[in-house]
Amino acid sequence: MTAVQKNAKQIAKTAAARAHRGQFRKDGKTPYIVHPERVATRVKFFGGTHTGIIAAWLHDVMEDCKGGEDIVRETLRQMELPQQERDELFSIVSALTKNDALKGKADRLADTLDRINQAPSQAILVKLCDRMDNLEDGRGQGEKFLSVYLPLTDLLIDALSGGAIQHGYRDALETLKAQRKTFPDY
Repeated sequence: MTAVQKNAKQIAKTAAARAHRGQFRKDGKTPYIVHPERVATRVKFFGGTHTGIIAAWLHDVMEDCKGGEDIVRETLRQMELPQQERDELFSIVSALTKNDALKGKADRLADTLDRINQAPSQAILVKLCDRMDNLEDGRGQGEKFLSVYLPLTDLLIDALSGGAIQHGYRDALETLKAQRKTFPDY
């Protein structure tokens, strides 16, 4: 990673920490920023580029933070990355953001997965890593949560498998599949 790319990653990390300040994971105890950090670590582990790692830090800002789109735009403006890379990052983060105008979790997820498959390929890797982390956190959420979340995970795996294989994310895909198998079927 170049100095410019490392600096851009630090800008994204700082912006995400600021945007998610005061937010917690579903357990009500874990600071939310732990999630983007774990996703970014997984993206790096599975061979993601600096673009994927930066997108992982920012992936929930638009969706979960007041003024999220403006925060992402301003964060990208601060980076010295080429404009094409900043545009790619915005495209990835936008694709990963649910459209709340759609009703029902399945419809929102299907729309998001369509957009992810049309976005730059790192979006697929970020989403696979995001789901891995959310599954781990979901273990303690109870049967009601899992009875909804696990079938949606199956839908995600089906929708992203082709792109994951095509773009070289087979290891991430297989890890998510193996993780999913540790849960009951619903």
